[in-house]
Amino acid sequence: MTEKRNTKAFVGLIIAGALSLIVSLGALCFFRFYETADNMYKKGNVFGEVRMEDAANTAVKITGYSKNPIAQIDGGTELYLIEFSKTDKDDYGYASIEVKKGDPLIQKLASVDDLLENPVIVAATIRRSGASGAVRNYTSEFKDTISENETISKLAETEYYASVYEFQKNELVANIIAGVAGVIALVFFYSAFATRKGEDKAYNELYSAYPELNYSMDTVLDNATYVDNQLGIVLYKHHLLATYKNFQVYDLTKAERIYHYVYTQKSYGMTVSRTSQLIVLTNDKSYRRKKTSLLIKNVGDETDDLLQPFFYAVSQEFPDILLGYENKSKRPF
Repeated sequence: MTEKRNTKAFVGLIIAGALSLIVSLGALCFFRFYETADNMYKKGNVFGEVRMEDAANTAVKITGYSKNPIAQIDGGTELYLIEFSKTDKDDYGYASIEVKKGDPLIQKLASVDDLLENPVIVAATIRRSGASGAVRNYTSEFKDTISENETISKLAETEYYASVYEFQKNELVANIIAGVAGVIALVFFYSAFATRKGEDKAYNELYSAYPELNYSMDTVLDNATYVDNQLGIVLYKHHLLATYKNFQVYDLTKAERIYHYVYTQKSYGMTVSRTSQLIVLTNDKSYRRKKTSLLIKNVGDETDDLLQPFFYAVSQEFPDILLGYENKSKRPF
């Protein structure tokens, strides 16, 4: 018997953690470094210049604005009339920009003495009148609002408007996704190294208990009291070894009860998987927590029958250990 660490599970957890980390960094960097107002403007993604597409992000170059909102929208947002400029500042037009009530953008616009010479470039999401989640009847209402000003009416974009609110909301969602994916990545990484650390701890416990092994598992099977390669169980002197997937050991001189537990997972009333565990109970908290589970292989309904020789071997070697689940209304742990 050689040392067998669960490299496949370890690598799998590391890969899952790396993928989750990539998702986290991707979601975080998308709005922080890629979809910024300055970056989109430099690339020519400018409101009024690129082809209008609902829910697309763009840079809006504001060269003028109405000091009062032209409409209050349900949900706490407001529409302001803006003058926007394209890459060529002489090519301009008029549209609406949606912001959350009290957005600092309005204060920023008010603080600029001459927006024509010092335009403010903001990131926004293009919204189309009548689209899902967009302002209802925007086109007709906006046309009515500007109808008395012929100059604005001729140069106005009436079907689409820019929404700073939508952009900020999408940015918040991306940050949440980044945070959740980051936490998941940490969980995967922790699980990977905890699994590896647990296996190392199990081997060290065995080698410390039996110096004659000389840090080698070569003679364990030859001197074992009981071996079941199918289920992954070995009794070596006073230690129980579980070799299925993760390597685990338990000093049976500390055990008070052992029983077989099957965790069944069902989907739509049908059993899709079964997981078998040997549950070991003890009151010796200095060694392990009161309940310890050791994973073994489940081979179906006959798993319990195949465990009977193991339980018999335990009863012969450790007669003080209670075997089987305690039949009480309350669990024995």
